[in-house]
Amino acid sequence: MKLKKARKEYKCYSCKSKINKSDFYGKKNISIGNPNKETIERKDNGSVVFVMHGIRYQVPICQNCV
Repeated sequence: MKLKKARKEYKCYSCKSKINKSDFYGKKNISIGNPNKETIERKDNGSVVFVMHGIRYQVPICQNCV
């Protein structure tokens, strides 16, 4: 994993330690639900709606946990 230099203070996602400014850290993608699942639903007025059943986001991880 490629490490990046922190421009501000972060909190490590796995060990909850503090990542200080100018320390090196990595990023990890976390998913909640199933982001690949998508369904098509119809509203009462007949319009079609695409519904996603998950989300992905990035969390910071300290150099020790990488």
